[in-house]
Amino acid sequence: MSAGSERPSTRPRVVAIAAIGAIACALAATGAFAAASPTVVFRDPIDHVDGPLDLKRVSLRRAADGRVRAALTFVGTVTAKTLLATSGPPGSVCLRIWTDADIDPRTMRPDRLVCATARSEDELRGGVYENTGATLPERLGDASVNRSSNGRSIVLRFTQSSLGRPKRIRFAVESTRPGCERPSCIDSAPDKDNVRAFRLR
Repeated sequence: MSAGSERPSTRPRVVAIAAIGAIACALAATGAFAAASPTVVFRDPIDHVDGPLDLKRVSLRRAADGRVRAALTFVGTVTAKTLLATSGPPGSVCLRIWTDADIDPRTMRPDRLVCATARSEDELRGGVYENTGATLPERLGDASVNRSSNGRSIVLRFTQSSLGRPKRIRFAVESTRPGCERPSCIDSAPDKDNVRAFRLR
C-alpha cells in the first residue's frame, strides 16, 4: 500500500456488529417476556348448574399492557341483569386466586378474588378483593369488565400489582347464580376443587 493511500475504516463494521448485538438482545428479552406468560386454557364440558352461568371455558394470560386477562365463557348469554337478584345474595363471577406458593388450595381459602358483579341492570362492575377470612373481602382496586360480541363471554382485566406481584399464582373460577345459596347454584372450574397454575414472571 502506498504512503498516500488510506486504510479502509473499520468503524461501519463495528457499528453494524453492535447494532446486530442490540437487536439480538432485544429479541431475547422479548422472548423471555413472552415465555413468562403462557396462556392457560381449560374447558368445563359438564353441565353443573341450570341457566346461563354454567361455565364452559376459561382462559388466562398476560395482556400486552402487562395486566392479567381472564376470559370466561358460559353456556348462555350473560348480562348485568343475569347477576341481579330480586331477593337473596347477588350473582357473581369470580376468579379465586392463591398468591402464596406454600399454601395448599385444598385447605386454605384464596387470598385474592377478582369478581364481576352487577352495578345495575345494564352495567357490570369489576373489582379485586383481598380475602383474609376474618372480615368481608376488602376491595383493593378495579378490574375492567367487557362482554364478547355474542354475550357468552366475560373478559376481566386487572393489574399484577393488585395481586401483590407474585411470580406464580394458582387459580380457579366460580360462578354463583343470584338469589341462591345452595351448592347446586355454584359452578366451579376446574372440577373437584382442582386449581390451575399461572406464571406471571
